[in-house]
Amino acid sequence: MKLFESGAMRALEEKAVQAGTAYSVLMENAGEAAAGLLRDKAPGSQVVILCGKGNNGGDGFVAARHLADWGAQVCVVLIQGEPETELASQVFRQMDLQKIQVLDWAKEPEAVKTQVYGADFVLDAMYGIGFRGSLPETLFPLLDAAETSGAYLLALDLPSSVSCDTGEVPGRCVRAAETVSFTALKPAHLIQPGRSYCGKVTVVPVGISEQLIEEAQTPLFGIEEKDLALLFQQREENTNKGSYGTLLSVCGSTGMAGAAMLAARAALRSGAGLVNMALPSELYPVVAGALPEPVYTLLERTHGDVISEDSAALLNQKMLSASAVLLGCGLGTSAFARSLLRRVAACSSVPLVIDADGINLLAENIDILKTVRVPVVLTPHPGEMARLLHTTAEQVQERRLDYARRFAQEHGVTLVLKGSGTIVAAPDGRVFVNTTGNPGMAKGGSGDVLAGMIASIAAQGITPYWAAVFGVFLHGLAGDRCAKRLSQRGMLPSDLIEELPLLFSEFEQ
Repeated sequence: MKLFESGAMRALEEKAVQAGTAYSVLMENAGEAAAGLLRDKAPGSQVVILCGKGNNGGDGFVAARHLADWGAQVCVVLIQGEPETELASQVFRQMDLQKIQVLDWAKEPEAVKTQVYGADFVLDAMYGIGFRGSLPETLFPLLDAAETSGAYLLALDLPSSVSCDTGEVPGRCVRAAETVSFTALKPAHLIQPGRSYCGKVTVVPVGISEQLIEEAQTPLFGIEEKDLALLFQQREENTNKGSYGTLLSVCGSTGMAGAAMLAARAALRSGAGLVNMALPSELYPVVAGALPEPVYTLLERTHGDVISEDSAALLNQKMLSASAVLLGCGLGTSAFARSLLRRVAACSSVPLVIDADGINLLAENIDILKTVRVPVVLTPHPGEMARLLHTTAEQVQERRLDYARRFAQEHGVTLVLKGSGTIVAAPDGRVFVNTTGNPGMAKGGSGDVLAGMIASIAAQGITPYWAAVFGVFLHGLAGDRCAKRLSQRGMLPSDLIEELPLLFSEFEQ
């Protein structure tokens, strides 16, 4: 599933025009499709359409005409005067002013507010996907009226002021109950904070052929269940545990054994043939009693709280026999943990997934990444990402896509920026935006489960980027299933692990 930034969308529309579909046809189809979402509710309804002076306003004029023809009482509000583009001007003149009332916000604000407060539906056709910047303060009273009126607020393509390409929301923004997206999803429909302003998102065709959409180039995409075929290929009869990879998990510390256990259990449930838990020897009695399936590599420390020479040699040996390494879940930030990170970073010959405390340690010395000779996946939450960038979590959240993509490219890693609409950014510029998951997953331990899943999939031979994409999607899907069964409040990270075999059984059929 492709996501189209504003530039890519304009290029796609140009190709459609070159192929014989006029811009006027695209606008007509867009406006009719938007109106069509309300068609069954239109007769007798009062509809106010807020129209800008560009082509997004033109879509609104077309919607107004169709809604009026279907029996709605329609009022068009010009927020900045009459339209300025040729197409928008054309469809504006086509409106039947006997059926459609037209008001100018600048000249008749009180009359406009009266219409808005009496409306059943308010359509936001003020600014389109090409808009940059924030809404003028002169529109704030109009937004106040729309949001307090009780009307159902439908945005055309995007809520006005949401940045199409990044999901940023600079200042005041329309908060829609539903957004109708023309042709395809845009990044802001999935990326926070814009995602929260879009409400329900409905994609409608406007006349651009599927072939052109398929041929269009874009580095951004989402994933659908059908895309999981690569992961769920039929297992051969004549195989053994070695056929499905060995994951070396370097996780856990005193007081945080649970994180290592959650990651290992998730890795086992995600299909790895063997999980080897390399952990401080003092944790073995606790962990082994609860997890009989892994094998264990017990690590000793010196009086200087660094890994002993014998344990370092043993760890090197285990890395040679692994097909992926996971480091960081519950590892702590002690001198011992630092020595483990340096050792694994310098010596691993297989893909490396770094989570949690491993990321916090990297933030102290990001140059450690320069010593790594293998593909790396980092899985920070916004707070950990802020430490990597020496900024704040709030700033990270405001520019999630930009930060994730830039970091991945600059450091040559796959970056999994967790949160609502988790972003997976590849070193080559590709970006996946997740569509699964829910607030019930915002609990300590959920990230450990995800890290174990990603590392397990990578251990089975899937390239690290795709392991991250599949892991994120399935992790969220398991969360959605748990929320339905157990509620968002009541579900636990361990429930995600138990949901995995039920989920996988559907894809393996």
